[in-house]
Amino acid sequence: MLYRQRSVPFPPEPTVLVTADTGARASQLMKNPGVQRLARGLWVLREEPLSGLERSVLLQKHIGGPDAGLAVGGVHALKLFRLPVGGTEAWVQPVLTGGKSGSGRNRNGGRADELAAARQRTELLWTHHRVQSQQRGIRIAKSQGLPCLEGPWGGCIAHPVEVLARLSKLLAPWRITACLDAMISTQFVLPGSTTPVSFTRDHVEQCLDQLPPTSHGTARMRRAWRDARSPCWSAPETLTRLLIDRAGLPEPQLNVQVTVAGRTFILDLAWPEARIALEYNGAVHAREIDQYRDEMYRLGLLRDAGWDVSVLTWDDLRSPARREAWLTRVRRALR
Repeated sequence: MLYRQRSVPFPPEPTVLVTADTGARASQLMKNPGVQRLARGLWVLREEPLSGLERSVLLQKHIGGPDAGLAVGGVHALKLFRLPVGGTEAWVQPVLTGGKSGSGRNRNGGRADELAAARQRTELLWTHHRVQSQQRGIRIAKSQGLPCLEGPWGGCIAHPVEVLARLSKLLAPWRITACLDAMISTQFVLPGSTTPVSFTRDHVEQCLDQLPPTSHGTARMRRAWRDARSPCWSAPETLTRLLIDRAGLPEPQLNVQVTVAGRTFILDLAWPEARIALEYNGAVHAREIDQYRDEMYRLGLLRDAGWDVSVLTWDDLRSPARREAWLTRVRRALR
């Protein structure tokens, strides 16, 4: 059961010109509100500022010439798939590793400062011939040869498995697992393409086999891959499942379909034989009153049908006392 991901919205492609084709000097173009500097010698005819993702796609198309074989990598590539690339909180890694928190800048399981810098940077991968750039904010590296995907504005997007492996040193291990969960649980629709993209477990395995076997990124990916499950549709669901596993409880089924009173519901994590379920509620449930009302009605129907459903929020994962309370409740109910 795959979740159909919404495409990232993308505006029409702007015109990109080299300085000579603008009929003006660089100093004049810099003062023109309808022109933006893309890179040395390249200008975009648009008043609205480019997003980092838009800039990366245009640079991929225009740096190094049409035969360079560049692909968008880095955080911006993963944004197109809406993968849950993000930071982590200090409590997570010690809980998941039994108190082993690491040392130095990896103490919290990730590198927040470097990840923040990566969000601002354009990263490109070359496949055909070597391309270099000394320009600030642009990093170009050699691709490992995994297949690229069609992206917005006719651009080329690096394969998310390779991109995630390259970024893995900046991410907490559970975040890598969350991204892999999403990868094998989602049908993606990239802007500019009409063909949905999905990644099977076998496909991801094949991609991991193509990565350098001795690299640290490959090792991190393989460790995280052991914990990857499908269908899993949110990072908090991944973290909840990992907390359950580290507590020594039986592994729950994910996004289980249940029909009650003629209506079919999906439970985030469940043990169907015991009729026990956990639902994770994010911020949207607190903001959207209609969704909250529907949630209360749904929980009432499930409980009337004999389901023991507990609703969790981020505080229930973060607080040691609250975390132990719901874990104990599940442990007792599964006996």
